[in-house]
Amino acid sequence: MANEFSKISDILDTSVQASNRFGQAFEKSKTCSMFFSFWKDVVGKKFEKLSIPYELKGSILFVSAASPAVIQELNFFKKEIIEKYTPYADGLELKLTDIRFDYKNWGSIKAQLLNDAKSDKTFDTDTPDYYTQKDYEKIGLDNSEKADFDKLKNTLENVKSLPPQLKEKMFNNALNQYKAKKLRQKP
Repeated sequence: MANEFSKISDILDTSVQASNRFGQAFEKSKTCSMFFSFWKDVVGKKFEKLSIPYELKGSILFVSAASPAVIQELNFFKKEIIEKYTPYADGLELKLTDIRFDYKNWGSIKAQLLNDAKSDKTFDTDTPDYYTQKDYEKIGLDNSEKADFDKLKNTLENVKSLPPQLKEKMFNNALNQYKAKKLRQKP
């Protein structure tokens, strides 16, 4: 009988460890999604449709681009892009030291992005233009959601390198993206 209990406890330990790993992976994925969503603010209209960040390994951001010509131009501005993107990284407690561009996977990443836009994925981070501030104000948050956003606000407030306006913009973007997702889920 002692063996049965030890087996159950082993199963519970494994389950708890798996749950913790899932939670950490979920948080990292959510943070990266938010980080990627600021790409268009950093590179502007010219490059937002020609390049897509798709992975953050350590402190290196991987970005897919539409062509070698786009890569060449982005490489020309790489230092400036890193400087403009760093406050966003700091605000999310990420580190950004380099960006690597490629074009070989552009088609598959662009297709995946289009598929994600068509379906309501968990990590969908777009904030549709057709939602107004009044729409967002109608969406309430439960206590756990409020606690999560309070934690995000505190995290942003503790980042000394970010100007107050950027902290506020990052917080409002995250909140509106979350509320937009809730709006899309309403029947």
